[in-house]
Amino acid sequence: MLLSIALSVSSFLLTAVMHLAALRWCSGGMARIPMGPPTRVLVVLILLFTVHMLEIGVFAIAYALAERWLNLGAFAGEPIETLLDYYYFSAITYTSLGIGDIFPTEHLRFLTGVEALIGLLLIAWSASFLYAMMNRLWVWQPCARPDGPPQDMSGQPPAAQRQQGDTGENGGKT
Repeated sequence: MLLSIALSVSSFLLTAVMHLAALRWCSGGMARIPMGPPTRVLVVLILLFTVHMLEIGVFAIAYALAERWLNLGAFAGEPIETLLDYYYFSAITYTSLGIGDIFPTEHLRFLTGVEALIGLLLIAWSASFLYAMMNRLWVWQPCARPDGPPQDMSGQPPAAQRQQGDTGENGGKT
């Protein structure tokens, strides 16, 4: 059991550090590369997808190691014969899809639970990072209203319209 815990914690730490490094590069190192906001969002999305795929690979290797060399348990259901089979199981666990055609036994169940939890956390971390990034980079166009002029999300007229037509409470006099 202790070996299963150690392997789980090691896999968790490795994937968390990988994710942190990727997000730090996206918010810092990548900032020096000139590109427009839509391109930057797309590049970050591709990078995050790639990092998630690598993190799934870390757990796939952990499953192979745990089953084949450490004898921490086995898999039941569909046979696991290749590294791609471990990768498939890891992907459905990481994403919490959990199809159920393959399932772990014995101490491999602990590793599976840890992967499902870290997958949930890292996917949420990526989503919140993308949301924050798009809030900073994305310029939202005012939406047309059926009963009046366009307004932004705050309910105010667009900035250009405020500068031209709004002179303030005192009519522009100081």
